[in-house]
Amino acid sequence: LDDLSELVAVLPNLQLRGMLLSEISLVMKRVQTFSKGAPSKSTSTTFTTIDLREEELIESFVRGSGPGGQKINKTSNRVVLVHEPTQLRVECQETRSLQQNRKIARTRLKEKLDEYLNGSQSKLGVKQQKAAMKKQKSKSKSRSRLKKKQMEKQLQQGESADEDDDDDSDNDDY
Repeated sequence: LDDLSELVAVLPNLQLRGMLLSEISLVMKRVQTFSKGAPSKSTSTTFTTIDLREEELIESFVRGSGPGGQKINKTSNRVVLVHEPTQLRVECQETRSLQQNRKIARTRLKEKLDEYLNGSQSKLGVKQQKAAMKKQKSKSKSRSRLKKKQMEKQLQQGESADEDDDDDSDNDDY
């Protein structure tokens, strides 16, 4: 990419040069973000912000199907959104309203794009990591409680066995 940016810097057209250099810098930032790997606590906020541009979207309306009767089956209320640069595709037929389905589809596409671009640093990825950490912590606590219970039980059994031995030695005197 560095070699490419050097070649672009030699271009005579200033507008084209500026446009290509900005695109190259964006790609380089994404590569650096992906090469960092798992996020640390200090860098968890460094992720690509997601902006959906209408010119990048292909939106089509398809006839619905499934439960809902004639109203669903006869109207084109299913929204299919395709993000052209990444070819990510989202379909939505949550409600009978086309406008609500369009809104929901855009929200889902934004989430999917976030996960695609930011990987483990996306909102969903961070949420899953937190849930996994919480589960692991809970499991660890449960194990330690179980060990503690088992130790207490063994101690009680050991004490009762010692008392039984003492009682047996008293019976030997007779």
